[in-house]
Amino acid sequence: MRLFIAIPLPPDITRALSSARVGLETYGAVGRFVPRENYHITLHFLGDTDALKDITDAMREAVRDIRPFVLRLKEYGSFKTDGSHTGFVNITCDSEELNRLYESLESALWERGFSKNRGRLTPHVTLGRKIEGDDGFALPPQKVAFTANAVVLYESSSVKGQMQYAVLHREMLV
Repeated sequence: MRLFIAIPLPPDITRALSSARVGLETYGAVGRFVPRENYHITLHFLGDTDALKDITDAMREAVRDIRPFVLRLKEYGSFKTDGSHTGFVNITCDSEELNRLYESLESALWERGFSKNRGRLTPHVTLGRKIEGDDGFALPPQKVAFTANAVVLYESSSVKGQMQYAVLHREMLV
């Protein structure tokens, strides 16, 4: 199973992100855009593994002392590689809880034999990959925020050429 751990997004946030994607396409950008039902904030990509018990135990341990926290959509950005871009919307947190969650999750996974992510967390929601024509695109100021109150283990699979994500496990923040 191809797995990753992420923060799910509520419907009003996916609508705002979908509007950002439409703005990007209207601007003239092209590429492989992510369907709105696949928007999320990745915390840790696990890759191919069947170690569900270790992963769910790590998630349970990681969220134990984490309270729900507010996340805000910010500006458009992109990771540039090989002449094309991965386009995304940056996310900020009103507190240190997101960083605490990330560090706690990294440690809990490491203790169970999983590799650590390289570097710090750069919270974002990917709008598309292999994006071209986005140079100079500016997202209007975002006033959209939500309270993150869960962490989810997803399985990623390709169905008829489209990526689909299935929820395998959810840990609530209390």
